[in-house]
Amino acid sequence: MVRPRVFFDVSIDNQPAGRIIFELFNDTAPKTSENFRALCTGEKGLSPLSERPLYYKNSIIHRSIKGFMIQGGDFTKRNGTGGESIYGGPFPDEDLSRALDSPGLLCMANKGPNTNNSQFFITLAECSHLNGKHVVFGRVIRGFDVVERIAEVPTDEKDRPRAPVVIANCGELMLRAQAQQKKPEAREASESPSDSDSEAERRHRKKRRHRSSSPDRSRSRTRSHSPRSRSRSHSPSRSRSRDSSDRERKRHKSHKKSKKEKKHKSKKHRKSRSEARSRSRSPSGARSRSRSPSRRSAEPVSETESQYDARLEREEKERIEAARKRELERIARRLKEEEERRAKENGGVRFKGRGRMKYLDPELQRDRS
Repeated sequence: MVRPRVFFDVSIDNQPAGRIIFELFNDTAPKTSENFRALCTGEKGLSPLSERPLYYKNSIIHRSIKGFMIQGGDFTKRNGTGGESIYGGPFPDEDLSRALDSPGLLCMANKGPNTNNSQFFITLAECSHLNGKHVVFGRVIRGFDVVERIAEVPTDEKDRPRAPVVIANCGELMLRAQAQQKKPEAREASESPSDSDSEAERRHRKKRRHRSSSPDRSRSRTRSHSPRSRSRSHSPSRSRSRDSSDRERKRHKSHKKSKKEKKHKSKKHRKSRSEARSRSRSPSGARSRSRSPSRRSAEPVSETESQYDARLEREEKERIEAARKRELERIARRLKEEEERRAKENGGVRFKGRGRMKYLDPELQRDRS
């Protein structure tokens, strides 16, 4: 059983800080894990009680104690006094046997026994004094450095971060094999009309074969009873034996001709059938071509835990690199604007290079003159 994984994209003081990935213990705390997962995806929509989205996105980390924990999840009041579960109210504790014995554990915050809603906290150290009081339902598997950066943000006298720490985005990470399990059902539904078409084609083929065989037999019979053979049979100069041998010869010839005609017709029928198939399948999206890839894609691509972790790590590196490039571009733009502002304040004088050589901007000098 693969445990679900969810993520937070965190920003500190309106600057992207990184991604935190959690693994949820849905085997020991299924109700608590489902509550947290659904609040990460926002799939439950608006709350019937507060009429707010049941969604962690754009909520804040409202409490941070260095060396202890960081706390968030209050998307209704944003100060630690609110929060709401997907079940319409507080729900009971599930598993209190798991100890808070390491940093990076994801736990439910509460106001006492059986008062869980949406608030959570992440441990920064061992918290043995909280054992048996809070449900441990997950752990950080990627991005604990982001958690530590959040803990480094200066706080006020009420342990509230002075700079806003916001969950800019959140959601669930899916295994590729799970995402492709839904495709075979759609393929079976799409192939059902094609199977009925193939049955109709078989019936039509049998009918045509029956029709094509019947005229050949009638022709052979009519040829054997042609007026020429009748005249020969009625002529007194020829014997019965010769007449019968002629008839057998003609029957043999007519049989050969009918065989050739059958072969020729079957070839024509095959060609026409293949053309009809290509015509009927080409406008509907090339059914013959599309079937083979769909069958290949229907087989679920098995992805191991190590491959899954490697893919997540690669995606995280790509995201960090893109954020770094954006930050460098922003710094370059800011420096350029500052340089232009200084040049205007100094009357078009710029200092460039290592020796800070004086440079006069001709455009600004022209404007001054």
